Amino acid sequence: MMAIKALMIDIDGTLIDKKTHRLPQSAVASIKHLRKSDIKIILATGRTHYSIDRSLLAAIKPDYVVSINGAVCQNREGTIVSDVKIRKDLVDAFLVWANQISLEHAFHMDHKTLVYKGEKLKKKLIRLIGHSTSASDSFDQKEHLEHPVYNMIVLDAPLDQVKSFVSRHPLLRYDEFDPGSFDIFNQSVNKAVGCESVLKELGITWDEVMALGDNTNDIEMLRKAKVGYVVKGGHPDIYKLGLPITDEPLRDGLAKALGKEGLIPMEKNLMLLDSDEVLVRMNGSRIKISSLISAAFAIASLNEVMMKGMTGNFGLYATLSLIMAVLAYLAYRKKKMA
Repeated sequence: MMAIKALMIDIDGTLIDKKTHRLPQSAVASIKHLRKSDIKIILATGRTHYSIDRSLLAAIKPDYVVSINGAVCQNREGTIVSDVKIRKDLVDAFLVWANQISLEHAFHMDHKTLVYKGEKLKKKLIRLIGHSTSASDSFDQKEHLEHPVYNMIVLDAPLDQVKSFVSRHPLLRYDEFDPGSFDIFNQSVNKAVGCESVLKELGITWDEVMALGDNTNDIEMLRKAKVGYVVKGGHPDIYKLGLPITDEPLRDGLAKALGKEGLIPMEKNLMLLDSDEVLVRMNGSRIKISSLISAAFAIASLNEVMMKGMTGNFGLYATLSLIMAVLAYLAYRKKKMA
């Protein structure tokens, strides 16, 4: 089996938690370890490059970013390796169609997301991204003519209407990124195609790639990679690939998948989780050291109270410590049973 030389990883729901947008410390530590073996890190996302959180990029330091479902590929310096624009006549046809049936719509461009119609759509994009994005309103429906368009978005669109529009324009395809919300883009574009241009530049083949994803826009990439993992909580269709499944981001899904493939060491005694707290293993379970310290202090305090009697502030402090220890234990039991 050829050695893995590149890791392709989706962002939302794979690298970071979809709801909280938190990046687990285990993922940062795992990727840092991969760099010791000169394994290239390629982020492959449906997001635009300008909507990726700067702190995430600083923590991961990807070698390449494949954004807008493969339409734009950039290296670490921001230089475009490849891009696939939507033809202007197709953009105009989309605009006419969306206005005719009163759909909220927007365009992913090279520098910002342009929302022509839809405050609800703008709020949804910001919610999905997790921070204020470069989405901006425009009442002049000609602004899209000034810059390249890579992706077109509609909100609350009936599926049959979307299918009908795409069938009339066979150079386009659609992907439902959220219930009732659709990306419409070039038929020739997907994450695998975008990543292909990166692999050619690196001189790496698909037989040297590991990929992780959780949504339908990851399917082509996962099919082509030598090693592919699907993340729990993803789109039902992605499990039809029959690939191994790993945990969600905040349950160390990336680290576990890399460990199973022997790309990072499987620590027996210590693990770093998203809380940045060190945990120890006790009888196969993980308990926060801070909880153990609280419990130990409470026991010591209670012993002191029994020896001297519960008097003054010391007795109150010991009681509070004991309460904290009990709450920590209950939280641990709840997490274990979840």
